[in-house]
Amino acid sequence: MISEIQKETLIKFGRHLESLRKSKNLSLRKLAQNCNIDYADIKRYENGEINVTLLSVIELANGLGISAKELMDF
Repeated sequence: MISEIQKETLIKFGRHLESLRKSKNLSLRKLAQNCNIDYADIKRYENGEINVTLLSVIELANGLGISAKELMDF
């Protein structure tokens, strides 16, 4: 079970991910194609429902055309 602080961190990351995706005019499916992550998992990341792995962070950043550091700067 995760703590409230951890849950809030997942939600903040998810909001940041969604904001970046939308700023690039990418749908969930298009981002999924760009980074080889299932769109349903991306949606779950955006909703703060699941914890993102380091490898997924790198894939998402590549799919967004940004650095992993920028993705983690939320």
